[in-house]
This record gives sequence, C-alpha cells and structure tokens, in this order.
Amino acid sequence: MDLHDIIDEIPHGHGLSFKKGISDGILDKDTFKDYLPNGHNSSYESGIKLGKKLQKIVGEKVRR
Repeated sequence: MDLHDIIDEIPHGHGLSFKKGISDGILDKDTFKDYLPNGHNSSYESGIKLGKKLQKIVGEKVRR
C-alpha cells in the first residue's frame, strides 16, 4: 500500500511544500521530494527539519 492511499493530499497553497516536508520528516521518508514545484526545495527542507523535531518529541513521549 502506497502512502498516497493512506494520507489524503494536502490542499494546494499555504505552504504545501513545507507540509510535505513535515510529513516526510515525521515518517523518515522522501515520498514527496520528487513532487515539489521548481524553487520549493527550501520550504520542503524546512519542513523536513520540523518533522524530524516532531518525530523526536513524539518518540520521547511514547517511550515514557
């Protein structure tokens, strides 16, 4: 099963590349990396960083 079958597409606008980065950061994947519009890599990378931070925070809470 593909992630696209599980997670609905986020509507366009309001930082879509950033949101895709967050998703990939949390899931530790690069599912959306090849689907970014030209010039949106910086937003995606910022989202990746936040997603990894969120992954760590959630992981620490779950392990307690």
